[in-house]
Amino acid sequence: MEWLEFALALAAFLGSHVIPARLRGPLVARFGKRAYVIGYSLLSLGLLYWLIVAAGRAPFVEIWPQWPWTRWLVNIAMPVAVLAALVGGMGGLMLAFALWATAHLLANGDLAHVILFGLLLGYALLGLVMMRRLLVWRLAWWRLAAVPLVWIALYHLHPLVIGVSPAP
Repeated sequence: MEWLEFALALAAFLGSHVIPARLRGPLVARFGKRAYVIGYSLLSLGLLYWLIVAAGRAPFVEIWPQWPWTRWLVNIAMPVAVLAALVGGMGGLMLAFALWATAHLLANGDLAHVILFGLLLGYALLGLVMMRRLLVWRLAWWRLAAVPLVWIALYHLHPLVIGVSPAP
């Protein structure tokens, strides 16, 4: 049953990123761009959360061991990912997802997480190639000041929301 939930969550997440491309125009025309972006972002975050939780519930099939040094890698990569997301526009967001997925792929060597982070890494790299012109650095003091605050929040919320401590 756990693999079924993982497959459904993966299909829903990937489907939510294919279908809206065809519906974006009519939805923006009806609700406005801001409402569309907010709604789509909330849907994406909710489905991503379900996908991550479903991967954690899937049966554990080890592909490689979880080496302790990989948690350090994640904790080094995540502030850089947060920086890219906060100052890089849509292209920066794709770069952030690529960094996040790569670090978490290496840190989680079980089958469900390899599928999860491997597919998300591929999807982020595809998005990065498609959006390379949208990689516009928006350096502002408040964005740079927000980076450590967002990273600290993610670090401390990780055990509560995901159920796993990111501490090395």
